Amino acid sequence: MPSLSTAARSDQSATAALNGTVSLEWTAPGDDSLTGRATRYDLRHKVMPFTEATFGTAFPIQGVPLPLPAGQRERFTVTGLTPGATYYFGLKTVDDAGNWSRISNVVNRTASLTVGVEGRGVAEFAPPYPNPARNSATFLMNVPQETEVVIEAYDIGGRRVATIARGRSTAGPQTLVWNLIGDEGRRVAAGLYLVRARIGATRFVRRVIVTG
Repeated sequence: MPSLSTAARSDQSATAALNGTVSLEWTAPGDDSLTGRATRYDLRHKVMPFTEATFGTAFPIQGVPLPLPAGQRERFTVTGLTPGATYYFGLKTVDDAGNWSRISNVVNRTASLTVGVEGRGVAEFAPPYPNPARNSATFLMNVPQETEVVIEAYDIGGRRVATIARGRSTAGPQTLVWNLIGDEGRRVAAGLYLVRARIGATRFVRRVIVTG
């Protein structure tokens, strides 16, 4: 049974990308305990803790390489996560006879954000977290150059219920928190909302489920 550990990824690329990443490390198990080579891995994640019994409900991660010989250190970076959200990771292996290991320890890590250098790149507006939201919803965005930003929330009937941000924004990555308060000064009702963002000429629509 492998033991997972996590490491923050701090790479920066010239192109802005609101793409959360988590780097995982573990020691390769053997085909027969501490010897040989396992056949493949089944690495999964979930936004809440899971166990051996609920492993099948976790989301399978694609692109995990084939196991190295027993005892070697494995490293794999999970991409496509929501930046700032916390994920739980667990791992199983199978041998050439089809025998599955028990689940590894389950580790949790907050996905890091890879952004452009000095505000360069493209406009980005990440999905909210947490979602569903009870107390607040956080959005990460990238503003490639100083420009006008308008972010508003609408109910499913198309009525604007909250102006989350409006004005001129400096370039670079930004964190925006909606406290679920509407323009009338009261908390919005539970339900589905569409958050429409305009960063310069680029537009985004994100869904937020507000719980009671």
